[in-house]
Order: sequence, then structure tokens, then C-alpha cells
Amino acid sequence: MTPGLVLLVIRVFLGLILYAFLGTILLFLWKEIQSHRVSEIHYPPAVLVLADGSNVDVRHSLIANNRIGRAADNSLVLQDETASAHHALLSFHEGQWWLEDLGSRNGTAVNGIALEGPLVLTYGDQIAFGRVEFRMEAPVIEDDLE
Repeated sequence: MTPGLVLLVIRVFLGLILYAFLGTILLFLWKEIQSHRVSEIHYPPAVLVLADGSNVDVRHSLIANNRIGRAADNSLVLQDETASAHHALLSFHEGQWWLEDLGSRNGTAVNGIALEGPLVLTYGDQIAFGRVEFRMEAPVIEDDLE
């Protein structure tokens, strides 16, 4: 074999190794992105039901991260002067629903007790943002029987 042919074979071999390496890296990155996308989608459904004593059933479906307050950029906007602009954060992480007060002026309470730090919530908890009260519930699944 001539030296030129040996160099060509070595170059082709090294090129194949480089492409295999890059393909493996891209495959790992794609799998990592897909695993994060799937983990962000899965959280148990929950709703906040307005507990104002009226017969009107006002329900707010929750997403993975819910900022609550008077400001228009919140996912749940409260129309009450006792609620702060960015009052609280209700989010799902570590396999649980968590509630955290965001330094609100009138505070957040769960089951009548003032919130002093992040707290795990369960279905049935009564949550007060200032004077606005909600109850956390599992969503009602309606069957269409026709």
C-alpha cells in the first residue's frame, strides 16, 4: 500500500469515528430534552373553587405553576383590594402541590392558619388570599352518557 492510500484510509476512519461521536451526543441531547418535556406535562389535575358562600360555582383549573394576585399577568387574577399584585405562587413540584406567599401585604392562610413558608397542599384545603377564599379540589369528571 502506498503512503497516500494509508493516509486516505486513516482519514476516512477518523471521519467515521467523529460522525459517530457527534451522532451519539445528539441522540443523548434529544433524549434529555424529551424526558424534560414529558416530566413538565405530568401533574395531577386540581381546581380552586371560590368559597364565597354563594351558589355560583366558580372554578379555576390549575397548571403546573400558578401565580395568583391582582395583576393582569397572573394565571389567576383576583378582583379584590386585599390581594396583592403578586400575592402567592401555587405550583406542582417534588410530586406535590405547594403554596408559597410572595410577600403579600395581607398574607395567605391555609385552613385558617397564616402561611409562614412554603406549604404542601391537599384536596379539601381552604386557601385565603387576603379576604378571597378558595378550596382546592380534584376536578369533576363528567361522563357523557348518550
